[in-house]
Amino acid sequence: MHTVSSSRLRNGLRVVTVCRPHLHQAVVAVCVRVGSRHETRRTNGLSHFLEHMLFRGTARRPSAAAFNHGIESLGATLTAATHGDYTLFELSVPPDALAEGCAELGEVFTSPVFSDQAMEKGIVREEILEDLDEDGTDVNAENVSRTEVFRGDALGYPITGNARNVDRFTERDLQAHLAAHYVARNMCVTVVGPLPHRAMARAVERAFGSLPAGAATPTAPFRTPQSRARIRVVPYASAQSSVRVAFPTPGARSAQARAIELLLRVLDDGMSTRLHRRICDERGLAYEVHASVELFEDIGVFEVGAAVAHASLESLVGEVFAILGDLARHGPTRAEVEKAHRRCAFDLDAMEDHPSALADFYGPAELFDHRQTPAQRRLEMLGVTASDIRRAARVVFDPSRLNLVLVGANDPALRRALGALARRFRERLRANPSRGRADTPTTAPTLPAI
Repeated sequence: MHTVSSSRLRNGLRVVTVCRPHLHQAVVAVCVRVGSRHETRRTNGLSHFLEHMLFRGTARRPSAAAFNHGIESLGATLTAATHGDYTLFELSVPPDALAEGCAELGEVFTSPVFSDQAMEKGIVREEILEDLDEDGTDVNAENVSRTEVFRGDALGYPITGNARNVDRFTERDLQAHLAAHYVARNMCVTVVGPLPHRAMARAVERAFGSLPAGAATPTAPFRTPQSRARIRVVPYASAQSSVRVAFPTPGARSAQARAIELLLRVLDDGMSTRLHRRICDERGLAYEVHASVELFEDIGVFEVGAAVAHASLESLVGEVFAILGDLARHGPTRAEVEKAHRRCAFDLDAMEDHPSALADFYGPAELFDHRQTPAQRRLEMLGVTASDIRRAARVVFDPSRLNLVLVGANDPALRRALGALARRFRERLRANPSRGRADTPTTAPTLPAI
């Protein structure tokens, strides 16, 4: 069991501590409400570039080498990632070095030096090139899919931005972005470790108490709803084609958020779930197939993806449509829901053994005001029935909001065939759904309490 405490510093910074006495490490997670959805076309990629540049040194350690040596000499590891709606910095450190680790991390935000910009621009440029073909076209299927799902909105921008923007960014741009977003009221710090709350909170206060208060970054709601299916083909010479079947979904604050998460588990949570079993085991259409869901505050995206031989594309897409359509019409079986409940409960229970998982659970939840414990989340998930999942499937797998993306084969006949499959999917879903197994609520399995 863990003990959670929360407080605010005088500057408005939210601090959450999670005490687990058995741990042999402490994890400090700093969440900042800024990402690609807070950018314009001209500034796209600036949040990601700033995240990189914050590792180039501080006033006390004015180079990347000196900064990295300072962190690693404590036995610590520092990582960071930019997302669509927030940026995360995570420090894993020995408990007896927590105060020193927090001090090093705090200086990243209070006294960065932004050294070697040209060097870091070259590194980010290489990262961007990984997604491009020789003509500069984005051939990352996930990027193309997000561009279609969030067409006309900053959520569709690539997180890394583009090389032209990165080349144009100056230290003035970095300083302005830092001053606007890396402020106490737009951040939260979560510490998971074996120390008492007072000791962990004191380390955070000493390191982050000098941050300016600032204000929370406003987020413009998504306002470009989709009303008809889209098919996008990006020609790319390769032995396989990458395909994505994607739909916008209600967001994390919607009443259907938990049902959408369990819908994902019914589709793809192990090799016995529907996607892998039917596409890989039974039909041999692909080596690997996956599904994912990402829920922002106001909108989300549900995606199924695979890499497949060109000759198998039509069969694979048809099978995916059949699987999704069956879930929307009939819902999952009782056994599928019970399995999804059990695996979800296990994942939440297993957080107790992983301080990083606890930090990743509590940090974004605090940042976006979704405060909840794993035990509370567990009860919510176990309360989702088969009927709830079927209703969520009917909302999510709306044929008028289908986005079918293909990166690879550019065959007009194949495109026509995919269009015909999309029309049949629409016709099937528009028919009256049969009343079946999902209409009777499922009884949650008996699981040990946490």
